[in-house]
Amino acid sequence: MILFVRIWKKLFGVWETAETMGQQVARGGLILFFERTLMKGSQFVRTIIVARLIFPHDIGLFVLASLGLSTVSVFVQLGINSAIIQEKRDVRKYLDNAWTANVMRGIFLAVVMSFGANLFGRFFDNNAIVMMIRVLGLLALMEGFENIGMVILQKELALNRQFFYDVFGNLIQIGAVILAALIFKNAWAMVVGAVVGRLAYLILSYLCHPYRPRLNFDFRGSWHLFKFGRWIALGGIVSFFATRGDSLVIGKLLSVDQLAFYQMAFALGTLPAMEFVKTLGNMFFSLYAKMQEDKNRMRLAFTRIGRIVSAIIIPASVGMFVLAPDIVRYVYGSRWLSMVPVLYVAILFGLLKSFEFLVGPVFLGVGKPYVSIITMAFQAVVLFAVISPLTRMYGITGTAIAALLGLFAAQLVYAYRLVREIKINPFSIIGQSMLPLFGSAIMCLALTSLRSFKSVNSFGVLISYIFAGVIVYVVAILFLDKLVGGKFKESYTWIRTNI
Repeated sequence: MILFVRIWKKLFGVWETAETMGQQVARGGLILFFERTLMKGSQFVRTIIVARLIFPHDIGLFVLASLGLSTVSVFVQLGINSAIIQEKRDVRKYLDNAWTANVMRGIFLAVVMSFGANLFGRFFDNNAIVMMIRVLGLLALMEGFENIGMVILQKELALNRQFFYDVFGNLIQIGAVILAALIFKNAWAMVVGAVVGRLAYLILSYLCHPYRPRLNFDFRGSWHLFKFGRWIALGGIVSFFATRGDSLVIGKLLSVDQLAFYQMAFALGTLPAMEFVKTLGNMFFSLYAKMQEDKNRMRLAFTRIGRIVSAIIIPASVGMFVLAPDIVRYVYGSRWLSMVPVLYVAILFGLLKSFEFLVGPVFLGVGKPYVSIITMAFQAVVLFAVISPLTRMYGITGTAIAALLGLFAAQLVYAYRLVREIKINPFSIIGQSMLPLFGSAIMCLALTSLRSFKSVNSFGVLISYIFAGVIVYVVAILFLDKLVGGKFKESYTWIRTNI
């Protein structure tokens, strides 16, 4: 009973006003982590259901159509919402201007998608995506009409209403996709789900915030926000080519089936980094901002955070690597086994990406966002230098290797800038991963031994092996940490006391 009360207080205590800056940051991050876990968990269930109901060819068609919308959208980013969040003065006088600009952008994108869909169909040599692109243009239109008041919730950290907006919109979208998949069992199921989900977010935006925007075309007083937004837009363009350029190449050179295998492999392989580390990075961005004048505190905080993150990400990635064929077979189905070679590369990609999600907030916190833009630009250059020959020689596995090489080059730049910024020993960055690597090696040996004794022949056996791996790793890391003086325990205690 006492344990239940303590858990209850911890869970609902995060909604209370924090007493210290550290608690405020950590509690906000805990809410975001809970939200992301809930959303991504439900999305993962949706992905499994869709993968079993719809063939890879149809999923690839939807991915290709979505790329058409994304390619145009990235060049018409305004960054106005981010500018409002960063503005220190009262921003309510700018809200109508921002909403008007978003509406104009949404209308423009919908028109371009309607008239330009044929161009994308010809570029990708696939007429099946033309009508899908036109319908997906409605997403940009509805997004433009969403209540600008939701930006105020983000600015004021009103996480409760933001939480319900995100979660309920996500659940409605997932429900629509699953229902449509049961009815249509083709690519249009995902198109319908995306449109219904965006409509749900549009309605929820006006239910979650009382502000009612009006059209206002007098932009003279808010022009400085658009100037700030230009940098956000530039970063978005660079990020798009660094992170989505591989999908564009596959869509052009290979089949939509191969594109589906590639997307599903990377969605699974990068899951731990994208959802756990990225959320933690956002969580400690404000903390780094407060410490930017004290490099010693920043270095100590980064080391503690990195130590705990590596203790979770490394074993998760190693376990997925060992059980990759079994996970694909019993989670997605046998028709998706062709994605296993790509999944191996995607897991390594996710490990490297976790370092970026840890380092990026450091440079944002010290007021140097351009570091991320420069690094992503370098990543894009390396990617496009090697992606075409590797893709032509090795198919989607070659594409994945090209993406990995581009990311590796970017991480070298990040590491160099981090050493200069907070004066951290480069060997300490590597050193904080050694204990999780040893613990993961022990877990890997245990799982390999289990598989030689009894092969994975059902979903139940797969789950039991995952639990066994977790238990072996936790015991190993606790024992190894005790041998080296309890540094991981100290780092965990530091984070725990700030929640």
